[in-house]
Formats: sequence, C-alpha cells, structure tokens
Amino acid sequence: MRHEPPVGAALAMVMPAEPAESSPDAASAGAPQTAAGGETDYDLVIFGGSYSGSALGLLLKRERPDLRILIVEKSERFDRKVGESTSEVAGCFLTRVLGLSNHLAGSHFQKHGLRMWFCRDEADEAGRCSEIGPFSQVRFPTFQLDREILDQHLLELAVEAGCELLRPATVKDFELGGAGRNTVTLKHAGETRRLIAGWIADCSGRAALVARKRGTLEKLEEHPVHSMWVRFRGVHSLDSTEVRNAAGDFGKLPVVARGSATNHLMGRGWWAWIIPLSNGDFSAGVSWDERLFTPPDSGPVGERVKAQLLSHPVGRLMFADAEPVENDARIFKNLPYFSSEVAGDGWICCGDSAGFMDPLYSQGLDYCSHSTYCARGILLKAFAGECVETRLGDHNRQFGESYHRWFRALYRNKYQYLGDARLMRAAFLLDIGTYFVGPVQLVYRATDAEFSKMPYDGPIGAAFARFMALYNRRLERIARKLLHSGRYGRANLDHRFFIRTPFSAGPGVLRHLAAGTLAWLRLELATAFIKPDAVAPEARMQKTGSATGEAAARPAEAAAAP
Repeated sequence: MRHEPPVGAALAMVMPAEPAESSPDAASAGAPQTAAGGETDYDLVIFGGSYSGSALGLLLKRERPDLRILIVEKSERFDRKVGESTSEVAGCFLTRVLGLSNHLAGSHFQKHGLRMWFCRDEADEAGRCSEIGPFSQVRFPTFQLDREILDQHLLELAVEAGCELLRPATVKDFELGGAGRNTVTLKHAGETRRLIAGWIADCSGRAALVARKRGTLEKLEEHPVHSMWVRFRGVHSLDSTEVRNAAGDFGKLPVVARGSATNHLMGRGWWAWIIPLSNGDFSAGVSWDERLFTPPDSGPVGERVKAQLLSHPVGRLMFADAEPVENDARIFKNLPYFSSEVAGDGWICCGDSAGFMDPLYSQGLDYCSHSTYCARGILLKAFAGECVETRLGDHNRQFGESYHRWFRALYRNKYQYLGDARLMRAAFLLDIGTYFVGPVQLVYRATDAEFSKMPYDGPIGAAFARFMALYNRRLERIARKLLHSGRYGRANLDHRFFIRTPFSAGPGVLRHLAAGTLAWLRLELATAFIKPDAVAPEARMQKTGSATGEAAARPAEAAAAP
C-alpha cells in the first residue's frame, strides 16, 4: 500500500533528516557556489542531526574537508529514542568506523549479550522461569546506548569537523530538482531561508520526508507489529542480592552479569525489552503482533507498559517498585515500513528514513550504519565528478532485496513462536549463528567493502536468507502444532539454555549452527504427526494519523492513543 499524505502535512511534522548528496557539477567546480539573489549553495544539505545525519556529515568531512555541508536539525535538544541496544555490526561501525570507543566506554553501558525469559503462567515463580542467554562474557563490542548523549556527541563531532548547523530549524518545503538543482526552504530564528543544495540526504527517521513527498512510503502489511515504551526509575537489577534471593538465586548463576544484558520477557504474540542505561534508568518496551495479542490498552503509556511487564514473573521482580519517567513514553503503531526507492538524482535516504522492520535482536542501527556508509561512498564519487547513476540504481536494488530478505529470514510470523522456550532456543542459535557467520564476520574482515553495501547482498547472501526463511517458516508451523496438541510452552519452566561458548566470527560459530539445526530437527520429529492449528488471521493494520502509523504518546495523552 502506498501512502501519499499532503506534502504540507508531512513537512509540518518535520524531524531531523539525514544527509543529502551534492552535485557533481558543484564538486568539480571545487568551491561553493552562490545562487542568483545571493542565497548560499551547499554541496550537501542533511535533514536531521541525529545518528545517521551526523555520522554521514562527519565521515564526509573527514575525507573531503572542502565540502560545504549543512545539517538542519529541528530539535533544540535530542530526546531519548528507541534503539538503545546495539548488536555486533553496529558496534563495529561505532568503534572501527566512527572511532567512538572512548566515548562509548565512558558515557554508555557495556552490553553483555541478549537474554530471554519464559513462563507458562503469570503466577509462576520467577526462579523457575526458563532462560536463554550467554553463560560467559561476550567477545565483540556492543552497547546499551543513551541516544540523547550519543546523538549530541556525534553532532558536536560533525560540527567540529566543519559541518554547518542550523538548530532549531524547520524544513518548510523542498524540491528535488536533480543534482545541483535541489531547493530547500527552511525556517530558523524566525527567518525563512531558501537554499540551493547540490544533494539532499534524508536522515529524518520515521518522518521520512523524501519518501512521504514522493509517495514511495509503504507499510509492510505482512508484519502488523506495534510497540510502546517508556523509561523507568527504581528498577531492581537482576544481579542485585534482593532479586537473586527472591528468585531462589535463579539456580546456577552464569559467569557474565544478567543485568547488563538486553533482557527479554517472552510470550506468544509479544515480547518486552529491558535495557539498563548509564544514568541508572531502564528503557522498557513491549512489541506485539496484533493478530495474536492485545496488551493493556487504557491509561497512560507508562502504566500500560508496567502492567504488561508485571504480567511476567521476572518482570514483577524487576518492576514492582518502578516508576515511569514523566513525559518519556512513546507508542509506534504499524512499526515496519519501507520506501520503495531510497536514492535518486541528487538525493538519498539513510537510516530510518529509508525503512524500519522490528526491534527484536536490536538490528535497527545495523541498517542505519550500512545505509549511511553506502551514502557516503555514493556521495564521495559524486563530489569527485563521477557519474553515479549506476551506483544509485544498484543501491535501490540492494536496499529492497536486503530489506525483504531480512524480513522473510527473521521476522515473518515469528511472533507465533516467541513464547515457547524450545522453539526460541533453536531460533536463537540459528539466528545469531547465521548473523555471526555472515554480517558480523564480513564487517570485521572487510569493513569498508561490507559497509559499502547492504546486508545479504549477492548470491551467497541470498542463499543464507533462503536457509533462514526455511527454518523460520518451519518453526512457526511447529508452534501451531504444539498449540494444537497443548504442548506449547512445555519447557518454559526449570530450564537453563545457556550458551556456554560465546558467539564468534570464526569457525567456532558452526557449533552453534549445528546445535540449532539439531534442536530444530528434533522438534520436527517430535511433532511430525500432529496437525497444526490454523494460521494467524489477516492483519488489521490499525490506522493512525501518520503514514507509518507513528504516534508519540506521552502519559497524559495515552488514553486517547489507539
């Protein structure tokens, strides 16, 4: 389905956008140009100064200090975003590409893996809840980010490198006239200005300014998933003595800390994330598939999220005394979306302005990192006077193939089996194993080459995606068999599915893939003669006021949120 809201309505909600491409003509001239009437031309105008926009400006300035780059940022200060937890590919981009290791070590929380908790009933004892997660220390840099701090730091680095910044400034209108002929009308300090831009980079996140204006923004109809989240104070860490005593010490403790992981509470049709932040707050949210589950739907968002967390025994241990942070809650309806075209003559989309899929496995910043680095490569060639028409076409193809391959491999109907520990153990080993043998290994071995294209590109990437789509499809079918036989969730109590050997990018990861495949095949055999329940009903795709279904709901407004 294509969404074509009035341009004025889309621009009225303008948010920071991402980098814009600069014209070959301007680059070959070697100096900034001045448009008729005295208005200043920029090689690149970036809509938005958060993660993707600042990273793009910074990377370009490091290689071409002569470029005139303008970042247009709507906010006076950044807020705190969903997407605080990184996986290994984004960790590589933050450390190896952007060089932020010291900042991350000093201002953010070191992440110690991904952990999942299961139960059969709300009344279960927390100490009996089955668990999937690492036993010992993870080996690759990953982080629990405070995005308000990270985005501000990146923007400051981009300005120090020579990018110009207008903040707060609102994009009122823009025209994509081709490289060297784009116009941007913006308002800053009470004054309206009209600029000529060589290239425009849309890094506006879910505002997706370019895709909305061009009518290329589409919902992912097969994946009717929504999220709500809030930050809490007064959360009890899983590593505290009080929690461990209350839960019977959770059986044998792993070597690595549980509390610094991204902890997930799992249920059929829904899951919740719990992320510790460096200031002591916790980010917590719930994602659900509307075909399978309905969370609490009345009251302030913070109360609704807390009620869902308290429905899980481990959530009760952590959040019994927690309080939502005032005015720090969000709802995102119809979470997944994509643009059917992400680059063209004189413009390119980066990060969430190009598309978003699902927060499970924390891979949103992977896509932001890949798409931003791809834009960097295309823009450098354009600024060097090269024809980039073929590169733009390749990037459009890669993005579309990568997005849909990744969806079929990881997320299609996955919420059907999220609540069963045996099924998720198989999926955990296979999903993360294929991630390490593919994207993680590649970006660490050939950083520039691999970030210069989208994940799962080419015939080998397509083969991996087909294998992943196969076992994901089969696990979903097994879930329906277990539901039909009343055996769904049978291993959700009294099991510790620890990952004894940390995931790595070397041959050792093959052991995890073998263990995951064996777990899957055993489930196939155990359910071979069971009839499956019917497939999930068709999605209703709830409607909201914006094209991607985004609603920013604060506690006072939450009762009116759909």
